[in-house]
Amino acid sequence: MRAGELDRKIVIETPTEGQDDYNGRTLTWATFATVWAKVSPVRGRESVAADRALAQADTMFRVYWLSGVTTKMRVSYDGQYYDIQHIAEIGRREGLDLLTRLQPA
Repeated sequence: MRAGELDRKIVIETPTEGQDDYNGRTLTWATFATVWAKVSPVRGRESVAADRALAQADTMFRVYWLSGVTTKMRVSYDGQYYDIQHIAEIGRREGLDLLTRLQPA
C-alpha cells in the first residue's frame, strides 16, 4: 500500500445508545477513528419499486490497519454516510478494505 494513494480523510463512526428526555433509547454515532483512505467506487445501480426510484452505490475505502473495526460501524465521507458491509484484511495487518453501501438519503 502506498501512502500517496490514501488521499481522502474519512471518519469511521461507531453506534452508541443513549436516552432521550423521556427515557427512551436513542441511537447516536461517535467517532471511532479519523483516517486517510483511498476511495474507489465499486458499482452502482438503480431500480424502481412501488413507483420510487431506489439507488445503491457501493464504495471501497482502503485504509491502514486499524484494530476493532466491525460491520456495525459506518463511514462518513464527503457529507454522506456509508454502511460497512464487509471488511477484508490486506496482507498481514497492513491495511483494510472496507466495502460499504451508501445510506439512502
